[in-house]
Amino acid sequence: MPCTICCSLYGDLIKVKKNIPNKVAIENENNKRIAKNTMYLYIRMLFSLLVGLYTSRVVLQTLGISDYGLYNVVGGFVSIFMFINGTMTVGTQRFLSYEIGKGNIEKLKKVFSNAVIIHICIALILIVLAETLGLWFINNKMNIAQERIDASFWVFQFSVLTAVIQVLQVPFNAVIISHEKMGIYAYLSIYDTVIKLAILYVIQVLSYDKLILYGLFILITQLSTALIYWVYSKKKFIECNNKLEIDKITMKEMVSFSGWSVIGMFAGTCQGQGVNVLLNLFFGTIVNAARGIAFQVNNVLLMFAHNFQIAVFPQIVKYYASGEREKMANLVINSAKISAALLLVLMMPLLIDAEFVLNIWLGDYPDYTSTFLKIVCIQSLMQVIIHPVIFVTHATGKIKMTNLTGGICVLSAIPLCYIAYSLGASPNVVLIVSIVPWLFEEFFDLFYAKKNADFPMLRFYLDVYLRFLLLGLFVYEIITIFYSYLNFNLWTNFSLMVLFSCFVSVIAYYGGGLSKNERKFINLIVWNKLASKKIVNNNLKKVE
Repeated sequence: MPCTICCSLYGDLIKVKKNIPNKVAIENENNKRIAKNTMYLYIRMLFSLLVGLYTSRVVLQTLGISDYGLYNVVGGFVSIFMFINGTMTVGTQRFLSYEIGKGNIEKLKKVFSNAVIIHICIALILIVLAETLGLWFINNKMNIAQERIDASFWVFQFSVLTAVIQVLQVPFNAVIISHEKMGIYAYLSIYDTVIKLAILYVIQVLSYDKLILYGLFILITQLSTALIYWVYSKKKFIECNNKLEIDKITMKEMVSFSGWSVIGMFAGTCQGQGVNVLLNLFFGTIVNAARGIAFQVNNVLLMFAHNFQIAVFPQIVKYYASGEREKMANLVINSAKISAALLLVLMMPLLIDAEFVLNIWLGDYPDYTSTFLKIVCIQSLMQVIIHPVIFVTHATGKIKMTNLTGGICVLSAIPLCYIAYSLGASPNVVLIVSIVPWLFEEFFDLFYAKKNADFPMLRFYLDVYLRFLLLGLFVYEIITIFYSYLNFNLWTNFSLMVLFSCFVSVIAYYGGGLSKNERKFINLIVWNKLASKKIVNNNLKKVE
């Protein structure tokens, strides 16, 4: 429900001023597109999530525990070599969206052409590394049963080819997202999920080695999906039909941008793994398991918010490219507010009774899991709020100092956690300590957004951070008091708490999370859905 409400209203929420009808007329097309794209992405995510949960169970049953583990460890090894590809994906989307916003068709063609060339180079590097270092490591270092050596070889080869196709597909994915064609993006993701489900039925029927068949069919599925992306992009977008030519200036800009992005991504990865290693050294694998479970839930929560923000990213870049700074700031602040409200609604039941959720989901679970989950929820909220501001920095292209200062802040969590461990702190305290550097990292994100794009830093702190911190605490206290008075069975108590949480959250965020003009505008939008067009027009005239 919260997702649907946000998606239906968000398209009419951005850039609200006293002269409401005129502003709506100006922003209407962009806002409707954002709302529609957000809905497409949520449908994609929910479908993939539900089918994925079922598929993972069937894969385990079909392959068996041993072969399932073998596929994950061998196939997963290839993903190590795709680290650079992740940063290039962000860079490609940024440069395409920027040139679309500028309306520079010739530069757009150069960006796409050079993106394809860059990803061809990445694919070749991937093949060389995988077929030398990767193959050597699997044959000489990994613990694989003798009778499964041949199967592991073929799974590895299929995984390498699948990864190569994924790399070559990136520019076409990026151009679709940059043009905000989220419908085809969502449909193809659903297609991919359905085909993978069908694969499980096929390999159950066939008598050949199921592990090899699974790897082969995953490769075929990836190839078919990529072909659809390529055909669609070439038919719809003029820049995809251009001759491949290297433009040194464009190439340098794209590689430089992605190079600095590597630092930020590398710092985040090292911070997560570093804290995990320290937990293992001081407290053992049980605490690692607790953290792993907490971050599984964290990933699901972030998926909900990030799917909404994916739809916003291209428009932020386009506003910056066209010099519309005020529209960009309004879009960033409103997307941060709605992301925060959405995530708070989703995580409030976890903050209040994580133990019940864990018992239902896992049965027995490791010590510290409940507390870790609550701490990680707070970290997720921080990340979701600042993400639209990071889009501003990406739009400017000036990401060097942001990644350097942010990377140092994030990595400082490792020595801070080590000091806390050495002083005898509990795992809970240490996990809280690991979050502190993120506060400084977010300050630098805002600082450089203000410096490079004249982003209203103080307004963001007051309108998003302060407002939603107070609202979150208020809603938490109200729901906690309500929950303490319930005296039914556990399921009934929790269900009533969730319903009450949604009700109170919507009222609180409507009353306290929105400005007067934003509330006035939402009233008109809701009235538009309930009343006739004639009545709405009369009300709009009164507002004018």
